[in-house]
Amino acid sequence: MAPKKSVSSEDPRKKRLKSKASRDEPPSLDKSFASSEYLVRFHDDISRRTVVFGKIVDFPYFANHHIHIRELFQAQGWENFLSTRQKQYTTLVKHFYTHFQFIHGKISSYVKGKSISLPHSTLASILGVPRTGAQRYTTNSWVQFEGYDPLESIRQMCGNPNIQELSRPKIADLTLESRLIHHIIAHNILPRSGSYEYTSYLDLFIMWAILNKVKLDLAFYISLAHGDLCQEEEWRPPIWYEFKDDTWVKKNVPVMEQVGEEAQMDEAEAEAAGNEEPMQEDQEPRSAPSGSSRVNEDNFQLVLGRLDSLATSMGNIQTSIDNFSAMVTRKFSTYDEQFGTLETSIQEINERLINQGI
Repeated sequence: MAPKKSVSSEDPRKKRLKSKASRDEPPSLDKSFASSEYLVRFHDDISRRTVVFGKIVDFPYFANHHIHIRELFQAQGWENFLSTRQKQYTTLVKHFYTHFQFIHGKISSYVKGKSISLPHSTLASILGVPRTGAQRYTTNSWVQFEGYDPLESIRQMCGNPNIQELSRPKIADLTLESRLIHHIIAHNILPRSGSYEYTSYLDLFIMWAILNKVKLDLAFYISLAHGDLCQEEEWRPPIWYEFKDDTWVKKNVPVMEQVGEEAQMDEAEAEAAGNEEPMQEDQEPRSAPSGSSRVNEDNFQLVLGRLDSLATSMGNIQTSIDNFSAMVTRKFSTYDEQFGTLETSIQEINERLINQGI
C-alpha cells in the first residue's frame, strides 16, 4: 500500500505572506556579479532594458535590385561581419553591459565569473575584420585626414557638384547609394538611437571612406563608439519622468497593479534567467515594448529603404520600356526602308515586262 501523503497544517494565509516575503528579499550575491554595486545596477537598470537584435545586410537582395554596394564593403573586409547571422543570449548580453568599462582605449567586462578584456586586436579577431586602416575619430568637428576634402565629399554624396556651402547635409539630400550606406552605418556598424535626419561628422567621413575604398579600422571605431556611450551613461542628467503603460509618469510614484500578475512576471523572469536559450534573429525579444519610438524609427527607416528600392526598380522599368520603344521604332523604320526598296524593285520589274511586251 502506498504511504499516505502528509498534509500541511500551516495556515494558507501565512504561507502566502511567507511566499511574498521571499520574493521581496534582495537577491543574494553570487559569481554572476563582481560586487553588490553591479548586482544593484543589473536589477534596477540593465535587466529592465530590451536587447535589440543585431541587423544584417542582405547583399543579394540589393544586387537583385541593381544596387551594387557589396564590393564597397568587400574592399573594407566587412562583408562577413555585416551579413553573418548569429545566435544571441540576451541575459549574457545584459551581464556584459552591467560590468562594461572603457579604460585606456580598451573594453573590459565581467560575465559569469570570467573577466573579459577586449583590446582592438582581440575585438577585430572576434568580428572577423582586418586590423588595418585609418583611425580618425571625432564627433564635434570635421575629420582631419589626408585626401579627405569635406566639401568635395558632400558634393559626391549628394550627387551635386554645385554645392558651395560646407555644412552637414540632411539624409534626404543624399543619393540613394549614400543614404543606404548611412543607414548601414547607423544601424549595423555604429548603431545608435535617436533621429537619423542629419548626418554626423563621423558619419560623413566613414561614408567617404567606404565610397572611395579607403580602408578603415573597424575595431577601433566600435571600441571608441562604445567608450562614448559609457561616458554618456556616467554623465547623464537625472530623468524625473519615465514611460509606463503608454504614458509618462513621475518616477518613484506608486502604480496600482495586480499583485498576482506582478508575481507571475517575476517568476517568469527568474525562470528565463536561469534556463536561457539562444534566441534567433527573426524572434522578437520577450520584453520589447510594442509602442516604443525606437521601433517606430526602425520601421520608418525600413519603409523608407523599401520605397527607395521601389523607386529604383520603377526607374529601371521605365528605362527598359523607353529602350524597348526606341528599339521597336528603329525596327519599324528599317522595315519601312526595306518595303520602300521592295516597292521600287517591283515597279522596275513591271516596267521591264511592259517594255518586253509581256
